[in-house]
Amino acid sequence: MNHSEWRALSLSFLAVAVGCAAALSLALPRGNAAEVWRVIRLIRIPETLTALVVGGGLGISGLLFQLVLRNDLADPYVLGVAGGGTFSTVMVILLAGGASAIFGLPVRGAAAFAGGFLTLLFLMRLSRGRPAVLLLGGVVANTAFAAASRLATVLFSPTQLAHVTAYLVGFIPTPPLWVPLVLALPVLYTLLRFWSSGRGLDLLLLSDDEASSLGLAVGRVRKEALTLATLLACMAVSICGMIGFVGLVVPHVAKLLAGHRHRVLVPVSFLVGAAFLLFAQGAGKLFAGALLLPVGVYTSLVGAPVFLYLLVRSARRGWR
Repeated sequence: MNHSEWRALSLSFLAVAVGCAAALSLALPRGNAAEVWRVIRLIRIPETLTALVVGGGLGISGLLFQLVLRNDLADPYVLGVAGGGTFSTVMVILLAGGASAIFGLPVRGAAAFAGGFLTLLFLMRLSRGRPAVLLLGGVVANTAFAAASRLATVLFSPTQLAHVTAYLVGFIPTPPLWVPLVLALPVLYTLLRFWSSGRGLDLLLLSDDEASSLGLAVGRVRKEALTLATLLACMAVSICGMIGFVGLVVPHVAKLLAGHRHRVLVPVSFLVGAAFLLFAQGAGKLFAGALLLPVGVYTSLVGAPVFLYLLVRSARRGWR
């Protein structure tokens, strides 16, 4: 790696460290040291680890979607993947009731992956490679799934309603410590898989004929990348709900920092995504006394203007 790539990794690590410190320490309750440590151990550490893993996973997911679909506007939220996963998870919570609570993460994760992956396959078939149709179809799908999820909330009990309402906006829960550790497994696998084969991802930037002539199994790599990108996005949805625009913003920031070599872009996207969500969580802690907002609100406040800018830029260049 060259000097600029090492600098990008160092800055990203520093941002994650600062984000972790902010998420752990901001707005701690006043009390003796034992009480403060109890809050940190039982609440802040699981929340921080969850934000780190989910943010990093969404960062890698967005990078893979943008690469495979060759579209700078692609991300799990815009493509409808997050919406499909959210609706499936809400229906599982509604229909399974106590069983969802008993089986927890595996049931919700499987439902989210099925909903997100089927939505992506449908929209890709519908668009037939046309970027505008794919993006507009994703926006419509997200809107429809959000409306259907909110309509389903009338069937929830009052105790379930508050949780599901926060879930639809996007929030960082306080799970048992084993939950973020389990979530980290597919994220670390994807990180190591595409870090070790960064040259293969670089070849996807070429035409299919050029990449194949250089020895890349283009179809297999694309299918694997799309499957893992969907898995990471739906894993995040299953635990945190609709946290929008992380997968859109993070790859562009990572490219500004690290360039376009995917051997560096993949870990930098993970670190920038983790830092982004950690800072959003820290902002939620900092403003909790005056304005308690789910973390998805903060990511959308940053992501929506970025999406608008990229949309205008793509329109000026012409859809490709």
